[in-house]
Amino acid sequence: MWTLFFTFVLYWAVAFAGCLTVVEIAQDALYDEATPRSGLKSALAALVLGLMMTYYHPSFDTMFTANFGATVLQGIVWFLVFMFVLQFHPWHALGIGVLVMCLVAPLATMGVDSMLRPDEQTRRIRSGSAAMTKAVRGSLSSGAAPAPASGATPAAAPKAK
Repeated sequence: MWTLFFTFVLYWAVAFAGCLTVVEIAQDALYDEATPRSGLKSALAALVLGLMMTYYHPSFDTMFTANFGATVLQGIVWFLVFMFVLQFHPWHALGIGVLVMCLVAPLATMGVDSMLRPDEQTRRIRSGSAAMTKAVRGSLSSGAAPAPASGATPAAAPKAK
């Protein structure tokens, strides 16, 4: 349950940042006006898009191959959110919404996967088999230092006259 909650929160945060940035820049560039209550609109849009991304879990490797139907459905939802919630004109909503979906959704999935998937060291610690690890860098010699030959003593240096 907590994993699902944190997945949604991460998707929501990334979608909120992406939507707010796009709304502030694109509304000003396309329509020369500031959007009233853009933060609230972006929060609502991110709520819808975060729920959608939590359910479908879009990723770069399957977005246009195995899960193409889900990608088309997400594109339609992103278009509708950009048109009705964020109030872009339909053609602008289509272009910007689908472009932002292709960028934000897989990047958010990469963040979710990297934060919520335990790595090998975490698995070993949780299972109690966290043995001491070997040093990353070992000795350059093949073994211990060689012992001097028996009976061999260093020769005395000749005295200078």
